[in-house]
Amino acid sequence: MYRTSTAVYLKSDKKIKSDQESRPDRNISPDDVEKILVLKSWHASFFVLPVAKKLILFFSNNRILTPNQITLAALFFRISAAILFLCNSHIYMIAGGISYYIAYLFDCVDGSVARLTNQASELGRYLDHVSDLAGDLLILFSLAYSQDMLFTFTVSGMAFFHIAESYISYLAGFALKSNNNIAANSGILNLFNKYRKWWFDKNYKSFISFPDYTFFVFIIMPVLGMPKNGLKIGFFLLSAIVLYTMFSTFVSLHTKEKRFP
Repeated sequence: MYRTSTAVYLKSDKKIKSDQESRPDRNISPDDVEKILVLKSWHASFFVLPVAKKLILFFSNNRILTPNQITLAALFFRISAAILFLCNSHIYMIAGGISYYIAYLFDCVDGSVARLTNQASELGRYLDHVSDLAGDLLILFSLAYSQDMLFTFTVSGMAFFHIAESYISYLAGFALKSNNNIAANSGILNLFNKYRKWWFDKNYKSFISFPDYTFFVFIIMPVLGMPKNGLKIGFFLLSAIVLYTMFSTFVSLHTKEKRFP
């Protein structure tokens, strides 16, 4: 599942579950797939989702792999990318970027298949988060090692931001589920929510997100032969993403809008 708040799926989870209970053997349609893809990251709409939608439809209707097995397949390709990135040559960087693309493709599929086939669980959601976090950290360290940047402030900061972003998103979803207290809306919060709602109504995240960062650092820059520059720029991208996610989560916890970022 490409990273998005747990809270985003509350209404769609209930609707999909109801549909599956009433018609458990029905085929999943392309419209069902489109409805489950909530708050798309910017790059995914152009480079990932056209393929991911077909895979979601295939795995939902054929049940060849369980959602957790798809998650483990994504982890396998992440580990493969990390191994390939250790070899500091352009051809291996390209192969590592392709491997990460496949991993992210499976990552877009597992959560959607789970919800469409009524197999969603907290265990699966946690497995998804932990495998994403562990795999991405492994890739970060592998790429940094190949560029002689492993013990730099830049990479240490990025590792911290990886952990912070992952658990802000994961834990905030639970907080928003049980949060019924709405604070008095201020002008700033209302203005910010209007900006977010403009994007949410178009089914997009309201800012560059973690998947946009990983797409740039783990795919685009290695394929272009500039992995070191990717890490340096990625530090600032990731800093901005984490700060925005923190503020967006704060606003969601104190207003009626429960989606973020």
